[in-house]
Amino acid sequence: MDGKIDCVVVDDDQMMLKIIESLIKKTDQLNLVGSYDHAVNAINILEQQPIDLIFLDIEMPEMNGLEFIKALSYHPQIILISNKKQYALDAFEYDVADYLLKPIASYARFMQAIGRAKMNLQQRAAKNTKTQKHIYLKVDSLLVKFDLEDIHWIEAFGDYVRVKTTDNLSTVYATLKSVEDALPPLDFVRIHRSYIVRVDKIENIDIGNLQIKDKILPISQSHKKKLMGMINSL
Repeated sequence: MDGKIDCVVVDDDQMMLKIIESLIKKTDQLNLVGSYDHAVNAINILEQQPIDLIFLDIEMPEMNGLEFIKALSYHPQIILISNKKQYALDAFEYDVADYLLKPIASYARFMQAIGRAKMNLQQRAAKNTKTQKHIYLKVDSLLVKFDLEDIHWIEAFGDYVRVKTTDNLSTVYATLKSVEDALPPLDFVRIHRSYIVRVDKIENIDIGNLQIKDKILPISQSHKKKLMGMINSL
């Protein structure tokens, strides 16, 4: 990506909010779109206005940073911010770009985090520009190739996911998020916290469900707008 990275800050600490804002404003490759001191307000706005990068505090009232990530219906780059090291391991299970400890005393460390986020965005953009035909997923002890055109839907299944293809239903050792991030976003869409579907396999949609062959799948309200936007663009 050659343009600026659109970013926001979400932190209930007013002083830290101002510090991150000042760091962003002196960084040419960043464009500050907004700052929020309330996580619930922020997520409602960001669901309507997807963003490239979020600087996100972990410890906030009503909704903490990790809950915030899970609640988002899309996957921006996340740089988590905390004054405690103890969250670092949990943070990277959410595929965050980086983890900054408060106080952020070094601009060089801030720029290192930006570099990681930018590299991830560039890799994602590069993947989206080429035609992806298959994906490899771990089934038992084997990496198995799944043709993307053959996939109907993918379901969270405890610590696993289930992948429904034309002829099989396979249990795969992966998280739903990791599979979603590996899929081409123009072909697949999250419709619920537990389901991803291939858009061109959808046969019909009603108020709260869709149908693929004989399977009825739920659509959550938070994911419906994106789904309908993709359907309308076909």
